[in-house]
Amino acid sequence: MGTSTHVALILWNADVIDLVSFVLLQRNITSDGIEPSQGTDRIADFITSCTPAVVVYDLEPPYDRSAVNFLSVLDRFSECSFVITCADRALALHSAPWLSAVPVFQKPYALDEIADSVHSRVMRISLKLAPV
Repeated sequence: MGTSTHVALILWNADVIDLVSFVLLQRNITSDGIEPSQGTDRIADFITSCTPAVVVYDLEPPYDRSAVNFLSVLDRFSECSFVITCADRALALHSAPWLSAVPVFQKPYALDEIADSVHSRVMRISLKLAPV
């Protein structure tokens, strides 16, 4: 990838990646995505290649296991801002209470809420990186 991508989407289902990308693009936010099934090494390579400001990461049950996978990504890319999506927010937070430190959105997605959250994070990071 020759240019920086604002958002890396680590979401289940290519159609969901396309839909979220479309909604973000309406806010002038570029994104690219892969499915979590590609594994943490491939996810890390993908995030490294994108250099995103924000990573949207979809957890899957059992949440304690997928939260551990997410934690390894979070630790490796601490300079990124993260947004979590999942099928059951309450169960995810019960399984991994530390997830409450990041925004967690439950399916069915409120796409505008996710896009607003991502947009504010992208803008906040862009302002921090802007030359003074």
